[in-house]
Amino acid sequence: MAAHLSALVAVAGMPFGHVLGPLVVYLIKGHESEFVGEHARASLNYQISISIFAIVATIIAVAVTLGYIVPLSSSGDSSVPGFNLAALWIAFAVAALIAVLASILFIILGTLAASEGRAYTYPFAIRFLR
Repeated sequence: MAAHLSALVAVAGMPFGHVLGPLVVYLIKGHESEFVGEHARASLNYQISISIFAIVATIIAVAVTLGYIVPLSSSGDSSVPGFNLAALWIAFAVAALIAVLASILFIILGTLAASEGRAYTYPFAIRFLR
């Protein structure tokens, strides 16, 4: 359970705490128990994957904002092709909020699975550690 719950440290504002928490659990307790190791690896893989996805999404958001990917229209003139910058930022903010809430939900589901003694596989996780 600690491997999953320690990922929530990032919510408290610790940079990369969502990766460090499961990593510490994996390094300290992961070799003592196969069950603990399995959950720590699952949590760590998911948190690393989420970090990569967030970095890529941020790069895309900045590129779109600067007009490198799609043409933007900062004026209200509808005859100018492109997207309104404010609408794009609102869309990015809503997508980010949904992603964060879904991630917290997956962490809670992993914690519940660990407390019940069952295995848990995070969706969208790349398996870096096997």
